[in-house]
Amino acid sequence: MQINILVVDDQKEMLISYQKVLKRAGYNLFLAQSAKEALNILDKNEQIDLIICDLVMPEMDGMALLEILKKEHPECPVIMVTGYGTLEIGVKAVKSGVFDFVEKPFSTKKLLKTIEDALGQIAPSEQGDNNNGFQNIVGNSQAMQNVYNMIRKVAYGNANVMVTGESGVGKELVARSIHKSSKRRNEPFIPINCGALPGGLFESELFGYEKGAFTGAYQAKPGLVELANNGTLFLDEICEMPLDLQVKLLRVLEDRKIRRVGGKEEIPVDIRVITATNRDIQMALDKEVLREDLYFRINTIGIQISPLRERKDDIILLINHFLNQLNLKYQRNVSGFDEQAMDAMKHYHWPGNVRELLNVVERAYYLATPPFVTSGDLPSYISSQTKTKKSSLWLDLNYKDAKNSAMEEFEKEYLKHQLDKHDWNISKTAETCEIDRRTIHRLIKRFNLSKEQ
Repeated sequence: MQINILVVDDQKEMLISYQKVLKRAGYNLFLAQSAKEALNILDKNEQIDLIICDLVMPEMDGMALLEILKKEHPECPVIMVTGYGTLEIGVKAVKSGVFDFVEKPFSTKKLLKTIEDALGQIAPSEQGDNNNGFQNIVGNSQAMQNVYNMIRKVAYGNANVMVTGESGVGKELVARSIHKSSKRRNEPFIPINCGALPGGLFESELFGYEKGAFTGAYQAKPGLVELANNGTLFLDEICEMPLDLQVKLLRVLEDRKIRRVGGKEEIPVDIRVITATNRDIQMALDKEVLREDLYFRINTIGIQISPLRERKDDIILLINHFLNQLNLKYQRNVSGFDEQAMDAMKHYHWPGNVRELLNVVERAYYLATPPFVTSGDLPSYISSQTKTKKSSLWLDLNYKDAKNSAMEEFEKEYLKHQLDKHDWNISKTAETCEIDRRTIHRLIKRFNLSKEQ
């Protein structure tokens, strides 16, 4: 099914950019240079699945258009695009009913991710056996059923929640599901990656600043905590937050007030805080990268997400879910994985969890010759698992020769696996294996390995 997107922007250059990016991604576009033109397109009974609208436009701006869309096309999700300095209005737009807002300048990756999330909210479930009731979370294993039950139990209240689990298991999806299932669902959900913000900017981004607070502060700016007012603040990788800011965050959670950098007045905030980390909590406390007093405040309720290797039953469900999404977008009619390819996928240990699974499925989808993905379309470090193992002739040798033979076999297989996994990047392979680059090159030469093998 072709996805139709209506893009509304008064700048012709922006429309051309949207056209290049979104057509390449497989979407069908309708372009409008004004709100009036956009309404005319909608009145022609065109099947529009999603609307991307600029906030600032002459005659009728994005907010005015949104009011009409809510009445006449309430089923159609809207993504609002805001410019620098209009972040507060973007948050207001979310409160008024837009799915999300994207702040200029934005990356192609950010735009496409927001579009996928918006379409995921309205796309009918194609997993007949996945009736968990939570958008974008897929899994029927007992471990995931426990997560769904926890979301249902904690969503209605205001208790702080800590979500733990390895990288790639879907901690932010759980946080968003809690928000969407709560009474705050129509208020902003503000995610912050605590490991991505530079230390020097962290406080001003989190709490905002007043005009003249520091060089370059030409006007006052509210922080992300303030923008999350009445909604949910999601602090991802909380253990990466500087300790001095952990103290200030604890104060905010206790007093429900913030003070902007350079400000004197305290501003009351009503927020629910959800945190996440991929670290071992006890180790983080022992190493004092997470303050114990803050931990007890944010961990009112804990939700642990199991790694994918511990819920193998979800792998087939996730693969089919990702294939359905890709077919919806690109229409290549790849109906599934053949038996050998699926067997390899089920037996791989997935250290990168669901995120790694998605990347592998997407790669295989592009390489596959419809209707099936074969083991040849998979990365060699996954597909090699299904190959018949070599006969271990060394079992009949004396101890010394058997040990040398087995060690050589191990070194070759291990090195080939790591090189393929890192796309033959010697530096990354050496770092992962904790051996130097010269040893890597020596072993490649010794075993006569090559990327083409």
